[in-house]
Amino acid sequence: MTRSWTSGAGRATARRGLAALFAATLATLVLAATATPALAHASLVEATPSDRSTLDDVPEQVTLQFDEPVTLPTGGLRVFDGDANRIDDGELDVGGPETIGVALPADLPDGGYVVTYRVLSADSHPVGGVYTFTIGESAPIDDAVVADLFAGGGQVVGIIGSALRAIGYMAVLLATGVVFITALIVRRPEDRRRAARLSARAAVVGIAATILAVPVQAIAVTGGGLLEVLRPAVLGEVLASSFGQGTLVRLVWLIVLAVFVARGAALLPSAVAAAVALGSFLLDGHQRSVEPMWLLMGSGIVHLGAGAVWFGGLVLLVLLVRSRSIDDDAVGAARLVARFSSVALVSFIAVSLAGTAMSWALVRTPNALITTTYGWTLMAKVGLVGLVVLVALYNRQRLVPAIAARAVPAGGSIDAGDEVVAADAVVRRSRVAWQQLRTTLTIEVSLLFAVLAVTGALVTIQPAAQAAGVTGAFQTVEVLTDDLDVEVTVDPNQAGLNAIHIYVLDETGRPATDVEDLYIDVTFVPEEIGPLRIEPFFAGTGHWTTNTEALAFDGEWRLEVIAGLDRFTEERAEITVFVNR
Repeated sequence: MTRSWTSGAGRATARRGLAALFAATLATLVLAATATPALAHASLVEATPSDRSTLDDVPEQVTLQFDEPVTLPTGGLRVFDGDANRIDDGELDVGGPETIGVALPADLPDGGYVVTYRVLSADSHPVGGVYTFTIGESAPIDDAVVADLFAGGGQVVGIIGSALRAIGYMAVLLATGVVFITALIVRRPEDRRRAARLSARAAVVGIAATILAVPVQAIAVTGGGLLEVLRPAVLGEVLASSFGQGTLVRLVWLIVLAVFVARGAALLPSAVAAAVALGSFLLDGHQRSVEPMWLLMGSGIVHLGAGAVWFGGLVLLVLLVRSRSIDDDAVGAARLVARFSSVALVSFIAVSLAGTAMSWALVRTPNALITTTYGWTLMAKVGLVGLVVLVALYNRQRLVPAIAARAVPAGGSIDAGDEVVAADAVVRRSRVAWQQLRTTLTIEVSLLFAVLAVTGALVTIQPAAQAAGVTGAFQTVEVLTDDLDVEVTVDPNQAGLNAIHIYVLDETGRPATDVEDLYIDVTFVPEEIGPLRIEPFFAGTGHWTTNTEALAFDGEWRLEVIAGLDRFTEERAEITVFVNR
């Protein structure tokens, strides 16, 4: 490993670097000590009062129960009247991390009321919803009021959050990958100086994206405006979550990295800072919400490190190749490409092995791969990686040898397989290969940018194994009509006794009122057993449920939900469920 970014690091610089390294390490250890394992995205199990219920008396409180522990941010649970005025008396300690609540005034008048909630899952993902209830003989609250109260710019905030996440992710991979690849293959001092500038600039972009992501996350969690979420109490709650822990670690070590590379510090402490900044992504996300956690963490470290070397090295390579001309040092550039190709091959193997291990934990079955959003997105990522590899192979096998062949005496000849080619022809071929290399390297970088964008999207999508019910209860939403959807849950999704819950939802995502009756036909697809008729009982507005042993075998089952909208109209939705052993 080369000693420093420039010709060497002075003792004073080394001492300052070690001091910064120690301070950042201490801060990271403190944050890591407070980190706790996370579960998957939280789901609302029960609300009291229930959605669209009509009450004779004023309830003492509103309580919501989730299927896992959640964090209730300041103002995360609110109750409004029909004029959009907040009327609750504030949060209650209702006991248990899965349940949240607010107290209500005893003198509430008859009328319609809206409950809005935004909570934070243990894996840092915000979960929100809205519903209504009525006191007395009043008309239900207008849907427009409900929509206005819950809007909160959620879609815009989601887009901004996704953009910041993608920018930050790419910036961190670039800043850290450049450090690693510089230590491995870059030799010329001027090339190392260019690498240092690129790493420092990427680190600054990563710092900015990391800082901006905090208020955006606070808005997503609380639904409040910018001035409200910048209050210390709200920011403190966000920073105390797994999202905040990863953010703080990343911010500290990106600052350390930017200072190190800007001052030409030794490459070893720069590489340490880069490694910890990169590893901060493991504090937040699917790695902390899916078992076995040790496999996800271990393969995640390898996946991130190898991906950073590949991406950062490729971007740096494009920069260094473009700094040379065909008559300046084309052969040197080709040799640099060859050295990078060797490192990229190792990175590709590491990425593939780690990605396979992560995919097994997050996908588990071929069915989950082809029936879930996560699975299709993962296959898109694999396809893009395949294109990158094909371009890289073309560079290594065709273009690099053609450029390297330029290193022959003027007027001489070179043995090119079975034919002897004149030096002038070699030079012409080298020039063509040089122009193609500059183009193909740009294409390769563009494809890797697409890979990283898809990877960023995967972080926000429910893992395929969970979505397909491989590792627990199965849940899906299918279209019933233009205005209605049907949500089906099979729990625990194992051969034998299962609870099946069916919700018919309207355009706002709330239980629908215009379904008169509902039943299910189930068929065991491998043996074409069925259809067997199941008649669930009515459990509340838009909700039917049953406990049944009809799903007696593991394998593929077809569930057909038949909803009677009136005496003459039936609508059907077909759902495929893979029942576990």
